[in-house]
Amino acid sequence: MTEATLRDRLLQTLEAAEEHEAVLLALCDDTPAAEEGRWTAKDNIAHLNTWREHATRTLDAVRDGQTVDGPYDDSQIDGRNAEIYEAHRHDSADEVRTAAGTTYVALKAAVAACTDAELRRERPTGGELWRLVPGNGHAHVAQHVSSWLAEHGDAAGAEATALWAYTLETELFPEPADKAVADYNLACFYARNARVDEALPLLGGALRSQPDLRDWAMNDPDLTPIREDPRVQSLVGG
Repeated sequence: MTEATLRDRLLQTLEAAEEHEAVLLALCDDTPAAEEGRWTAKDNIAHLNTWREHATRTLDAVRDGQTVDGPYDDSQIDGRNAEIYEAHRHDSADEVRTAAGTTYVALKAAVAACTDAELRRERPTGGELWRLVPGNGHAHVAQHVSSWLAEHGDAAGAEATALWAYTLETELFPEPADKAVADYNLACFYARNARVDEALPLLGGALRSQPDLRDWAMNDPDLTPIREDPRVQSLVGG
C-alpha cells in the first residue's frame, strides 16, 4: 500500500475523511444550539470546511511560490477558530453542506496538482507541506466526529472513530516520524476522555520518537484532563 505515491496516499485519506464526515453531515440542520456558544453539527462542518479551504490555499501558494495565507503559528489558532465560528454560525445548513462538498473537491484538486517533491517542501510554519493534508483532512475529521459522539453518549463510536484515523495514518504513513504524530493524536483522544492509562504509552512513544512534539504538548488543551497526573508531568513537563 505504501508503494503508492505520496500524492495518491493523501488522496486516499481525503476520500476516507469525506466518508466519515457523513456522520456530522447527516445531522447538519438549522436547529439552534441547545445553549449559547455550544457547537451544533452545522458549526462543526463549517469549521472543517474553513480549515480545508486554508489547506487548499496553502498548497496552491507553496506550489506556486506565492505568499501563504495565515494563520502563521499555533498561537493564532484559537483566535482563528473563534472567528470561524462567528463568521459561519448564521449560515444555513444547505450552505454548509454544499460548502463541504466544494472544499473536498478543491483540496483534492490542490493535492492532485502537486508532485511528491512539491508536497515535501517546507511550509512557513515548519514541517513538510503534505502534513497539512492529514491535519486538515482525516485527522481533523476524526477529532470532531469522535468529540461529537463522546459528547452525545456514544463512547464506543468515539473510540472507533479515533482508532479508524490511527489505523489509516499508520498504514499509509508508517515512517517513524509520521507514526509519532499518529500516536500523539490517539493519545490526545484518550486524554480528552480522561483515560490516562491508555494515553500514557502513546504519548511517551510519540515524545521519544519526536522530541519536538513536547513544545506543543506543554500547552496542548487536549491534554488538560490528564495534565495533573505526575506521570504526564514527567513526560511533558509541569
